Amino acid sequence: MPKELKKRGRRFEKQQQKLEGLEGPPPKRRRISETHEAVNFDVTGDAGDDFISFGHQQDDHEEGVQATTFYGLLTEDEQEYYANVNNKISANDFESDEDRDLFIDAVYRESAGKEIKLASSQSCSRYLERVIRLSTPSQLKSLFQAFLQDLDYLIQHRFGSHCCETLFLQAARHVNLRPEGTSEEESTLESLFLQAAEKMEANIGFLLTERFASHTIRVLLLVLSGQPLDDESARDVVASRKKERIELSQQSEPTSSENRKVPGSFKKARKDLGRSAVSTLDTTYLRALATHPTGNPVLQLLLRLELSDDDDSNGSNDRVVLRKLIPEGDFDPESDSGKFVSGLVYDSAGAHLVQTLVKFLPGKAFKKMYRNLLRERIGKLAKNEIASYVAVSIFERVGKDDLSHARDAVIPELPGLVERNRLAVIRSLIERCSSRGVDLMPFEKPLKELYGGDSSSVLNQMLKLQPSNTDADMEGQDGEKGIGSAKSTVDLQGSLLAQTILRTEQLSGIIQQSLLAQSNDTMRRLAKNTVSSRVIQVALTTDVSPTSFRRQLVPKFYSMVAELAVDSSGSHVVDALWSATDGSHFMKERIAKLLQENEQQLRDSMHGRTVWRNWNMDNYQRRSAEWHAAAKGIKHKEAEGQENAPTKSAIQLARERHMQKQAKKAQHGQLAAHTVATHA
Repeated sequence: MPKELKKRGRRFEKQQQKLEGLEGPPPKRRRISETHEAVNFDVTGDAGDDFISFGHQQDDHEEGVQATTFYGLLTEDEQEYYANVNNKISANDFESDEDRDLFIDAVYRESAGKEIKLASSQSCSRYLERVIRLSTPSQLKSLFQAFLQDLDYLIQHRFGSHCCETLFLQAARHVNLRPEGTSEEESTLESLFLQAAEKMEANIGFLLTERFASHTIRVLLLVLSGQPLDDESARDVVASRKKERIELSQQSEPTSSENRKVPGSFKKARKDLGRSAVSTLDTTYLRALATHPTGNPVLQLLLRLELSDDDDSNGSNDRVVLRKLIPEGDFDPESDSGKFVSGLVYDSAGAHLVQTLVKFLPGKAFKKMYRNLLRERIGKLAKNEIASYVAVSIFERVGKDDLSHARDAVIPELPGLVERNRLAVIRSLIERCSSRGVDLMPFEKPLKELYGGDSSSVLNQMLKLQPSNTDADMEGQDGEKGIGSAKSTVDLQGSLLAQTILRTEQLSGIIQQSLLAQSNDTMRRLAKNTVSSRVIQVALTTDVSPTSFRRQLVPKFYSMVAELAVDSSGSHVVDALWSATDGSHFMKERIAKLLQENEQQLRDSMHGRTVWRNWNMDNYQRRSAEWHAAAKGIKHKEAEGQENAPTKSAIQLARERHMQKQAKKAQHGQLAAHTVATHA
């Protein structure tokens, strides 16, 4: 008898349950918010009793838990209007700055009442970000007030959250400015930021792990803290790696690494946000947040701002995040805090939090953490793929004695690091040891052995330079084929390690001897490659390189000076030869003569013209004496003599002026007497 046709699988069972009106299994967790109704969510997979939830997981097409209001969609005419606005801004099609300001003002008038709908649009939200970057403080204030009507909705929206971030960053630059005609009772940007912080504070615990709102919270925390908005480390914590960079070709925003002056109310609001974020979470949940991919960056920023707060210099009284995250401040290896930090260094997300602790913990607390948890494991940390980043941060923080211990612990791990090409650890340790005055000679023998032992093979193996049996590498020097093939034969990490070694006095001989042992063809390949040419430039220009080494290296380029001068990478090597031949005037003069012989070839090339200008070849041809004086550094010495001349005081200058006046009067008197005598 034939069997009944059946479908297997959980998807089919769920479809049958929906058709029959059956209810699914009850949820395992329930989140209750003070301002919203309870939200049920299902736990799927192999989650056990140790599962810790951070809220409702949204699908890509959901607008968030609080997105209960629908503001409508832009019409086709409106979308076309804002597309034209974007095209005009991108092309910078304005007669003057006043014309651009009038245009932006007209866009704001057209957008009145449609701000939230505009920010929620997939395409037009990008256009709005460009408009925000060109807005005046009063325009930013009006848009800020419109966003505050339903800020909870916008910060959780896929596109509106980016508009909020851009608005916060731009408004922060004008927070201390009061628009003309504004009374004390009217709202200012300062009060608007405080209102935004108050709105977020109500649901900060849930928003920490919200997919889009977490980025907006980071931006707001950074604005309230007063730290620089353009700092690279802050930008890495705030912005997502996938965030689209919307730039303006006609406007370059000023960057600054100094702290901003913010009102005292901002710091209080930032502390209140931090307390509210962790007040409802116990230590277990907060530690689970440390390994959460979305919550970890927010926790990093909270901890960083808390530890770098200048007002909290007395102790950990206000460090609520640190105190709750690590209750035991002694970092005992057997305590829960010690085990927690020790485990974080091997977690892809948690390692970033440990780096924050290493960089910003007070000196006494850092020494406890380092000596109790990390010092004896520094060698194992250095060879681990994830923990090696923590090791690099440790090298930047510890002193001379601890660096010596780290050097001795890492040297036995050098073979594994070189084999896996994790050269950033070696490079960082060598740089820190050199700056701290730690002996680097123990590195010399292992590095030579790991890279072949022979002087000629050290640099080739470090750069992973493949032998060239054909002329493919040299084919198309200005074309894509030649450049692309050359790039594929040189390792970037090896090049950076070689440059670091060249800058250290004790180890520089390893790379210098290898450079001198290279053939002319190999030197040509190295000089024409974008990555390896940096090694030659550093060897020629660093102060560590002795004059004797430069006099042996420079002649290797005589036969290829004109060829390198018209190459995109080799031209930088020729530029470096100018400073490399200081003190060896006959070598500089010979290179200039070679460039003059190939003048037409250089003038026909963009890179060649740059080399011609940098070597000041027009003076070499027309004002030879002036060129030779500059090549010998005579002008430079005269300028130094003028700069080192003692400055005269005001009294001395007044006396000189008085003496000049007296001399002029005496001269006029002598002329008058001579005239009278002549007429008599």
